[in-house]
Amino acid sequence: IASVRNDGFSDYDVKPPGRRDIYSAIVYLEPFDWRNQRAFGYDMFSNPMRRKAMEHARDSGTAAVSGRVTLVQETQQDVQAGFLMYLPVYAQGTELTNTEQRRRALKGFVYSPFRISDLMRGILGTDLPNVQFQLFDGAEEQSVDTLLYQSAPDAVWAKPYLQQEVPVDLPGRRWVGRFQPTAAFVQSANSQEPALILAGGIILDVLLFLVIWSLARQRQRVERRVTNMTHDLRKSVERLRLAQSTAGFSLWELELPSEKLRIDDAQCGTLCLPKEQMPDDLASWLELVDPDSKKKFRDQLAAVIKGKSTLSVQFRLPAEAGAYRYLELLGGLSPVRERGQRSFVGTLIDVTDRHRAEDQLRLAASVFEQAHEGIIVTDTSQRIVDVNQAFTLLTGYSRDEAIGQTPAMLKSEKHDADFYKDMWGSIETQGYWRGQIWNRRKSGEIFAQMETISAIRDEEGNVTRYVAVFSDITRLLEQQKKLEHMAHYDALTGLPNRVLLADRLQQAMASAKRAGDFLAVCYVDLDGFKPVNDKYGHPAGDELLVEVARRLQDVARESDSVARIGGDEFVILLTGLPDPSGCETAIQRMLAAISGEYAVQDGKAANITASAGAALFPLDDSDADTLLRHADQAMYSVKQNGRGHFRFFDAKQNREFVAHQRTREEIGIAIRSGQFELHYQPKVNMRTGVVVGAEALIRWNHPERGLIPPIEFLPVLEHDDLAVDLDLWVLRDVLRQQAEWQAAGIHLKVGVNIIPYHIQKPGFVDRLQRVRDEFPDVAVSSIDIELLETTALRNLDAVAEIIDECKALGVSVSLDDFGTGYASLQYLRRLPFDTLKIDRSFVRDMLDDEEDRAIVEGIIGLSKAFHRQVIAEGVESEAHGNMLMRMGCDLAQGYGIAKPMQADAFAEWLKTYRPPRSWQSSASGHWSRDDAPLFSAAYQHYAWLDRFTSDVRSEWVASSPSADIAPDAQFEHWIETVGAERYGLLAEFEHTRESYGNVRKTARAMVQFLLARNRERVAQCYDVLTLQSREFLTHVASLQEELDNRARGSNVYRLRRKAG
Repeated sequence: IASVRNDGFSDYDVKPPGRRDIYSAIVYLEPFDWRNQRAFGYDMFSNPMRRKAMEHARDSGTAAVSGRVTLVQETQQDVQAGFLMYLPVYAQGTELTNTEQRRRALKGFVYSPFRISDLMRGILGTDLPNVQFQLFDGAEEQSVDTLLYQSAPDAVWAKPYLQQEVPVDLPGRRWVGRFQPTAAFVQSANSQEPALILAGGIILDVLLFLVIWSLARQRQRVERRVTNMTHDLRKSVERLRLAQSTAGFSLWELELPSEKLRIDDAQCGTLCLPKEQMPDDLASWLELVDPDSKKKFRDQLAAVIKGKSTLSVQFRLPAEAGAYRYLELLGGLSPVRERGQRSFVGTLIDVTDRHRAEDQLRLAASVFEQAHEGIIVTDTSQRIVDVNQAFTLLTGYSRDEAIGQTPAMLKSEKHDADFYKDMWGSIETQGYWRGQIWNRRKSGEIFAQMETISAIRDEEGNVTRYVAVFSDITRLLEQQKKLEHMAHYDALTGLPNRVLLADRLQQAMASAKRAGDFLAVCYVDLDGFKPVNDKYGHPAGDELLVEVARRLQDVARESDSVARIGGDEFVILLTGLPDPSGCETAIQRMLAAISGEYAVQDGKAANITASAGAALFPLDDSDADTLLRHADQAMYSVKQNGRGHFRFFDAKQNREFVAHQRTREEIGIAIRSGQFELHYQPKVNMRTGVVVGAEALIRWNHPERGLIPPIEFLPVLEHDDLAVDLDLWVLRDVLRQQAEWQAAGIHLKVGVNIIPYHIQKPGFVDRLQRVRDEFPDVAVSSIDIELLETTALRNLDAVAEIIDECKALGVSVSLDDFGTGYASLQYLRRLPFDTLKIDRSFVRDMLDDEEDRAIVEGIIGLSKAFHRQVIAEGVESEAHGNMLMRMGCDLAQGYGIAKPMQADAFAEWLKTYRPPRSWQSSASGHWSRDDAPLFSAAYQHYAWLDRFTSDVRSEWVASSPSADIAPDAQFEHWIETVGAERYGLLAEFEHTRESYGNVRKTARAMVQFLLARNRERVAQCYDVLTLQSREFLTHVASLQEELDNRARGSNVYRLRRKAG
């Protein structure tokens, strides 16, 4: 209702009023006149007679006719019986093969109402001579209620033997028509009338026979003539078709004044539109063309009709992908007149290719003249045949002056004969030449060109023209030269800068290697320069730097390089040194030249000294950047230890320290600039499938090195106050993220790793409380502090007190990587951890390493003994989870569940996570340590099979085969001892033992055949071993399933072999 009212019908409403399960109100009517407006909004489903027809149309998918109704459009005058026809409308693209699908896809109905008396008068006319007619709705009952129409309302229907009834089947409905002669017709019949009718009938039959015989003879003659004419006409049409096909045109005929259109379809599919889409009148045809062409066509057509001209017009039709096709229509009025009409006859031809070619020519001409690059076109003798306007502007020669000359008129004499020889060699072999060339203008000025010369070839590959396109790059080269100087030289002092220094250093190092001598990189920093800048201003400081540069250049050798790399820092590159001692002398000389008084302002002077560090190559066999950095580090060491002198870099002693310091500085910058980010790895309860928490794992998004894992930078902070800053940043970011998650309905405990140095630094709990207070809306219990098991936790009593204070705040504490460090029973007894986290290294290998499995089992047992929660890290597969649950550990995290991910991805992962199905069965299964080999048998067997087959393959290429290749015996011991005792009565156990024995026998046979160098038998055994392994694994899975099923019915299950 609202939608229709929004369309401008403010008084629209559904009629009749009242609540109903289904509505089907009228929303569109045509014509929208006063009578039809009476039905606007009428709910047709509210009327049983209408609804029955609508349901039949909906379910059948076809039109359906209603029973007798009175139309809503009826007024009080001339009320007639009526009926309606309904056609269902379904959603596009839906399947409609059965009734249920059609009901779901129904969108509405299209219907048409009929007034039966008006309809019948239109069909039968106003008078039926000698016949009376009635029409009823339905075949079961003929009464006033079912009467649709009668030709004579006062007729008497009293003689059934004179009546005839005819059924009329309509979609979803049956009507019955009843006929009888009128009373006047019956009375007019007399007793002689039948005889007269018989005689007349005989006479008519004879006459009819004669007419038919005559027509038959005439028909034969006509058929022969028609056959001959048809044959001639067909040949003429075929010739016309051939001509059309060859010329590529269609015939176009327009009847006047009706404007009926006919287009011969011989080329219709190629020229314009498919036949089924071809308009059949001129107006529809013109709707397809653009407005300008339409007007031009109408104007020319009017002139043709007046006899003033013939028609010749082009117009365009839309094609695919927004393109157009161009058609040309030629023709005139036909002299033939038919039925007083005249016809316009013409040809229609596709001129798209011609139009495009003309456009391309116009475009080429436009580009040629308007291009900013000069263009020269020559013949094969290199005589200029054309130039464009840009050529005249760039060279000063007019078009008339250039035509007939050769491009040699522009030669600058800066290139030798070899240059032009190479140029033409490239043109002849590759078809073009591109490069920089110097030419001379008409004025005599030499200028630089970037030019491309191309050879133009015809269809046979012969060169017909040469085209040269060039632009003036003189100013570009000058600018480039300035930029190169700026890029390689210091603007203030004119000394080489860092870029040019690096290049010279690379070359000097290569030269030193070849010559076997030494070079030194000396890094110089002025002492006391900053006070000069601060006291006298930057202009004074600049003057001082220029003077320092001059002094350094005065004492440097010609082979040395002096560079300014920024601020008050200079680098001197000393080359060709026969031994390291020469370097020390040169540096001392330079420091002496720098040190002293400098005039700064108004006759005032400033005393300046310098600190220097040097690195010697190849004693320090590093790359250029590292060598420069070592010199810088040595200079920095001088700055820290008194200034005013120099020091050589000691790579062995300083390498680790420098790297440590650099990483520390970068971490500080990273904290301040937001380079760190947190990834979250989920923790799940494998038994219930519930995600119980996550661990926040820090990553360093380094601007140069990319994403750096914590193992590469956290060790630097083991004893550093920066650990405090980093931990506090992590806590804040976790709490911020939890505030967002909790607002979105995600409530999870997040584990945060705290560096041991930080937790033992005084004030840890206070710092934790302050950060916690910044996020008052975050639940107190949402944080779990994870401490790494390490000797850093020396004072257990102090650590225990800190843990208690954390727990008093509502923050839980976990011991991370348990089993890898220095923990003892004292940790478990004295430190009130809530959770133990089993280190990933034990979990990862426990499936095929009995010692690791025993360690994991022991940690789980300790956690239960000390009433601690336990969670396993490093769960990488379903098999890990199954084994852990059977051991009694339900909580886990690892790549087998999910990798660490960013917060947004973590929230999306939560929506879709589903635990593996195998964990559901393991969750209810019984486990005993003695059964461990059974539940890891499949995993171990896969691993053994891979090793065994790989060993067999490798022995084929060994010079002497080894006899040590044998099946894995780990499972064999269990199946013959503990397994036989516990499950010996189970049939599936016997199948498992038998299939394992088959695998063992085949493997040993393969070893024997391998020793005998019998390739064929080894290959046969390999195929058998593959099948037997599959059989063995199938029985293992069945035995596991049987034990799980039995365990669900009994908490204790044990079978013992019967005696005897």
